[in-house]
Amino acid sequence: MNLDERLKKAQRLEKIPTYYLSEYIWRVLIIQKLILIPLTKTSITPNQVTAMGGIFVILSFLSLYLGHNVIAGFCYLAYSILDHTDGILARYKNLKSKLGSWMDSITDYTAWNGIFIFAYFIYDTSMFSLIFVLLSMNIYVQSGKRIFQKKLATLKTIHRFGIKKWFLERGFILGIDASLLAILISVMLFTAKVEFFCYLIGGIYIFEFIHRSIELYINIRLEKKD
Repeated sequence: MNLDERLKKAQRLEKIPTYYLSEYIWRVLIIQKLILIPLTKTSITPNQVTAMGGIFVILSFLSLYLGHNVIAGFCYLAYSILDHTDGILARYKNLKSKLGSWMDSITDYTAWNGIFIFAYFIYDTSMFSLIFVLLSMNIYVQSGKRIFQKKLATLKTIHRFGIKKWFLERGFILGIDASLLAILISVMLFTAKVEFFCYLIGGIYIFEFIHRSIELYINIRLEKKD
């Protein structure tokens, strides 16, 4: 079994390793090639990596509060890299635990939601833009786990369409994931254009939700015809 297959995310439905475009940069070009192997030679555990990621989230919030936008953005990128690293290291070392899962969920929830709420109080941002991005993001994430993933997993064959099919045939998933979200949030912190990125990120999630809903509907119809 090669390294890509060994580190493949369990919830991915494709038979071959697939990555989001930004995820490929994080997981393959940076973590697997530069970070993973040195870490495997140490006693550092995935939970310790998760805890370090949480520290960078706090540092990002603190830097934002002090007006150091660039530092806040880089701290958030560091959190994102560590957030991917803990899961990869856990699969590589076969070290999985309920505590690790709980720590990872709390850290992610704080990082993804907290940064928008925190930025709302620091910058002159409308309440509507804050609610818009939080609702769009969380509805998409929860529906992905509870609806799209489970429904597609029950189908014998999953049909992909359009440009997403073209990318998938080459091992890439076209869409937004945690790595792209972190990059967009980091740019938001760099530029301090909070309201603009709230609408941009929220709009992307709405588009993805509509696209996946249509894709699921078509696949269910095709399954019934067969």
